[in-house]
Amino acid sequence: MRAGSSRHVLRPLLALLPLALAWPALRDAIESRMSWHMLGELPLLLASGWCAATLVLHRVRARRWLRRQRQLDWRGWTTAVMWSAVALVSMLPLALDAVLLWPAAAAAKYIAWWLVGWLLAEGWTRMDGEVLLFCVGNLAWMMATAGLLYLDAPARLCVNYLQDDQRHAGIGLVALALALGILALRRALGAPQPSVAAARSSAAP
Repeated sequence: MRAGSSRHVLRPLLALLPLALAWPALRDAIESRMSWHMLGELPLLLASGWCAATLVLHRVRARRWLRRQRQLDWRGWTTAVMWSAVALVSMLPLALDAVLLWPAAAAAKYIAWWLVGWLLAEGWTRMDGEVLLFCVGNLAWMMATAGLLYLDAPARLCVNYLQDDQRHAGIGLVALALALGILALRRALGAPQPSVAAARSSAAP
């Protein structure tokens, strides 16, 4: 009961997270460090959209909207493309500088990551196993590449972040990429072959 009640409280709080980032002092404190910005704020924005979707889309009044969303997101392909594109852009040094310098770029970042979380909450369940595996593996590869770039760069790549903070962010990206890669491998090795799955389904009563 306690776990369930805490989950019911945590989801609305995470769903309202973007409103907390409207407080300049909190936003500046998080985005003042490159590692907190990339490895803290962005995943939390994704979790915020995910929680908002789980709270809204399962209600009866939202079923019509859910049907339209599924029509635009055939087998999760729209979710997969947007997820990969937003993650790729967010790792670019130019994009990190832009969101700190221009409010319009910052607003686009918040909306994009929140929307990716919203789409993933329901879209990942409709992805083919190969598509989901490709997305996770591709994301891990991009994060590892960006992390190694930040680690090996002889000078800082972002105007607003020091080289030491850039190095810390690189270490975090490589570590997270390794974790995602392990999860992708476990899913690939643990997934039953099509012939085996078909045999099991035909043998089931």
